[in-house]
Amino acid sequence: MNALASISASVQRHRTAAALAAVPVAAAIIGGLLGWALRGDSGTSGSRAAGSADVRTFAAGDLLLTLPQGWSRESKGLTVPGLDPARTTTLSSISTDVAVSLTPPTSSSLLPAGLETGSRRPRLVKAGQVRAYHYVVALGPNRVIDVYTAPTTQGTAVVACSSAVYELGECETVVGSLRLARGAFIAPSSNAALLERLPAVVADLNARRAPLRQRLAAAQTPEAGARAADGLAAAYAAAARPLRPLIVRRGAALATIRDLHRLRAEHVALADALRAGDRATFTLTAQTIRADEARLDRRLAAWQRALRVI
Repeated sequence: MNALASISASVQRHRTAAALAAVPVAAAIIGGLLGWALRGDSGTSGSRAAGSADVRTFAAGDLLLTLPQGWSRESKGLTVPGLDPARTTTLSSISTDVAVSLTPPTSSSLLPAGLETGSRRPRLVKAGQVRAYHYVVALGPNRVIDVYTAPTTQGTAVVACSSAVYELGECETVVGSLRLARGAFIAPSSNAALLERLPAVVADLNARRAPLRQRLAAAQTPEAGARAADGLAAAYAAAARPLRPLIVRRGAALATIRDLHRLRAEHVALADALRAGDRATFTLTAQTIRADEARLDRRLAAWQRALRVI
């Protein structure tokens, strides 16, 4: 067997299909678990409210709000940095203006980009069946608003509230009225932003990875295998990129990001070994990838267990 055939045979023997196959299974489990993270949020209260003349139901994307008389929708209401006006519903009562939106997470705080709280930590509140973080946010030197963030499988439910008099009751009435047309609420935690984003990121990783794995396994030349490995490296880098801003810099969240970066670097090394015809380095790197894929699978299983106790 010549050197080229030997390298190609090694690609066949050392492909990472077995280790990687566990990742989409765990990702599918995560996606399913998120769906029942908090049960019973989807539809019954809305149908009851529809039969009452004393309440009105409003929508902000997949968010539904059923509020008592006195609330109305405003075309020009409370403006909040970081909330897309096209995806935000503004409401008002006699004394309170609110803006409600469903937003993708941009940081572990769950606050929209553009809102800062300095060193102030949020208060965890429960309004009705909804658990949320409550922040007091300054808008300019002379104005503060109350911002509530509740993580869901569809993104972060954000309620920004400004009252003519300091009365949290009306703000928390709005938070407690939140329901989802699709998906479910999940419990606020330091990892909530990561959990909101992780299923979509892993699904995208799997979609990119599957054909690249096939190309790596079927490669007839070192260069063909190297290009597939380069593609896998890029896929792992792309998976880590949107998750990095969402994590606290410790624990399992940080370890998950490091696993993705490690697998990116290892696939780069695998490509280099193929191009150099270095069978020993290729074999060692393939073994390392196998072990690190198994570790990533265990991380995903750990996220599954964390969701189980929410």
